[in-house]
Amino acid sequence: MKNIRWKRVLLTTGLATLAILIVVTAYREWQVKTQGWCVRFSANGSRKVLYGDDCWK
Repeated sequence: MKNIRWKRVLLTTGLATLAILIVVTAYREWQVKTQGWCVRFSANGSRKVLYGDDCWK
């Protein structure tokens, strides 16, 4: 059997996870800027649709 280099496996897995998180975050920011809407939920269960810069407030 070949010796598995666990440090390489863990490093690759960690970097792949980090890359996925960065891509998802960038996509969400792009989506809000181009499509211009988001939904904010309140503690009482209500929701409010926000547009443009209000999404970031």
